[in-house]
Amino acid sequence: MSNRPHGNELLTVARRVLLDDLLPLLPTDKTYDVLMIANAMAISARELQRQGERDEHGDHAISRFYEQIGVSPAAESTEQALAAQIRSRAIAANHQGQLHALLLSLTRAKLALSNPKYLA
Repeated sequence: MSNRPHGNELLTVARRVLLDDLLPLLPTDKTYDVLMIANAMAISARELQRQGERDEHGDHAISRFYEQIGVSPAAESTEQALAAQIRSRAIAANHQGQLHALLLSLTRAKLALSNPKYLA
């Protein structure tokens, strides 16, 4: 058990100071660099928050997919193992719709961390 503030909270505060207090003091040719750093900080904060809430959504979704199509995974139910099965064409053609839905769900979960504005 760690005490607060947590890493994601520290990053959020540091990002706010960077944008609100430091950015206005810097030359305008540094604006892009500061915004890029602030974006990286926001992504990292979301990832840390998600890690704290870790529910292993992706691995569970992959396990459910294997159960639905009646296939035993070649390895554990991870994205890497699923990718290997896709590359080896181990997923039958009649399950492509379900595979597409799974991949879309996994991609949306990643976008929620890396670029939540894109989903809106």
